[in-house]
Amino acid sequence: MEKSGGVTLLIGRYEYALDAKNRLGLPPKYRELLKTEKEKSVFIASGMEGCLYLYLPSQWRRLVENGLQAFSLEDKEKERAFKRRFFSGAAEAELDGAGRILVPQHLKTHASLKTAVLIQGAGNRAEIWDVKRWQAYERSQVAPALRMAAKKIEL
Repeated sequence: MEKSGGVTLLIGRYEYALDAKNRLGLPPKYRELLKTEKEKSVFIASGMEGCLYLYLPSQWRRLVENGLQAFSLEDKEKERAFKRRFFSGAAEAELDGAGRILVPQHLKTHASLKTAVLIQGAGNRAEIWDVKRWQAYERSQVAPALRMAAKKIEL
């Protein structure tokens, strides 16, 4: 976790196992951030490319601030459709005493989560991936994007 302009950034990569009751442990660093925010739950939603998005409460509030401007599309019919899908599938997930959240079945299905799960920071959110799905995505999309970016940016 890092702070950038007052915004908490989620970073790191963590491997976990989804149990038979759809419970998933959260990384200790993320649990610490929840304590800092004086919160006991996170928000999870269907993500792009077949993952789930995980937001801290402060990140979720920031996402929906300003009349949902982050969701604005030129085609208002498509914007409404996207908002319906995104928000109807979203869930608030409270941590249990063991630091786990319950992943609703519809979100587990969306992300094709099996047992081996990857939780990784993605800046303003974390992403939850089935490990095999992530590996395929990494080969097909991430590796080529990194090669292209390496030609254009200097960090």
